[in-house]
Amino acid sequence: MNLKTIGKKILEQTLGRGITDVEVYLLNSRSTTIEVKQQKIDAFVKAGSMGAGLRLFRGNRMGFSYTSLSEGSDIHEVIEHAVSSVTYTQEDSNNILPCLEPVSAGDLRIHDPGLNKVTEEERISRAMDLEKAALNTDPRIKVTRKAGYRDSEFTSYILNSRGAELNYQGTSCSASIMLMASDGKDQQMGWDSDFSRFFSGLDAAEVGRRAAGNAVRLLGAGTVPTVRCPVLLTPYAAVSFLEVFISAFSADAVQKGKSLLKNRIGKKVASDAFTLADDGRLPGGLGTAPFDDEGIPTRHKLIIREGVLEGFLHNTYTSAKERCSSTGNGVRSGYASIPHVGPTNLFVTGGTQSREDLLKSMGKGLEIMEILGMHTANPISGDFSVGVAGVWFENGQPSHPVRGAAIAGNVLDLFMKIKGVGNDLRFYGAVGSPSLLIDNLSLSGS
Repeated sequence: MNLKTIGKKILEQTLGRGITDVEVYLLNSRSTTIEVKQQKIDAFVKAGSMGAGLRLFRGNRMGFSYTSLSEGSDIHEVIEHAVSSVTYTQEDSNNILPCLEPVSAGDLRIHDPGLNKVTEEERISRAMDLEKAALNTDPRIKVTRKAGYRDSEFTSYILNSRGAELNYQGTSCSASIMLMASDGKDQQMGWDSDFSRFFSGLDAAEVGRRAAGNAVRLLGAGTVPTVRCPVLLTPYAAVSFLEVFISAFSADAVQKGKSLLKNRIGKKVASDAFTLADDGRLPGGLGTAPFDDEGIPTRHKLIIREGVLEGFLHNTYTSAKERCSSTGNGVRSGYASIPHVGPTNLFVTGGTQSREDLLKSMGKGLEIMEILGMHTANPISGDFSVGVAGVWFENGQPSHPVRGAAIAGNVLDLFMKIKGVGNDLRFYGAVGSPSLLIDNLSLSGS
């Protein structure tokens, strides 16, 4: 089935209904997921999806409908539903289609043309290697709760009545594992994951080894007394904070009064050491694409530069409301979704200090490996109170593992206390951070 041909038919037939502005978004995707347990296949799932989302405008009203596609699909129903829905929507002068913009060429390294030649045996072997590496790392690794490999491939099309005819392909391969370590007296969980746009770029065995190391490091964990001390957030812990407060950087949240950064452009919101970027053209990034889900070219932009807030992420709607330009951050959850504001590749730009240098600078404090209860944090106010686990350090050297401690405060205060940024930038999905050294944090213990 030719997606572009179907998209053109939907576009032409919708315009024939007297609608002046029309957009057709089409997505064709397939995925393979393999889970193993004790070196046996526990699950093997192949899935595919193909569909179209139709967005149209009559005056200041927007209509939307979507449908799955297969051979012989009738596109008339999706058109009828979209046209009829216009009657029931509110008028809003910011409901507009983006104007056509040139999209920059370049190798973004987001499509592996050889993925469809990878055999099922090779995929299964990759999942087996993940678990085997974890089990062989340390004899105290007793059980794998879940070990899996997944890959996906998709093609996206955008056509609209303003002349856009855009498409690109993408692939992704990932591995993740959760396991348990036991020394006969204590049991601790460990987890890790990684991804690559290319099958050859994913080191599943290393994921297994890292997860095993995380679990073993926490064996015999105890508590610490309540104290004020510096803490070192590992990349995973730092990303946990960013993911919860990511909505604060959305212009949509700002316009609705739901961002703790409202009215703070040009003001200090973090320490000088903190710079936050969003880069839709980062080679190999999970959120990388030549254009966003409205057809606007993606680009690199700084949200926070050396502690100062420079701006927010926009799609076409929010930029029309602000009388500014879209930042290329119109994203969809799939063909059944209209564009909303979201990040592409959001990350803290890497510093120059190694983890070892940061630990030496910390001296006495806690390296936080895990954050528990992050879902309870308030993304609007920035307040949080969460449990933490990690390793206590004395004079820059590991002393003992810690569990059952807690930290509380406000995320902006936390950002203000950043005094060191590592050179170990790591992405978890489309959000990334290096290690972050936080000064003088209140740690609640026993």
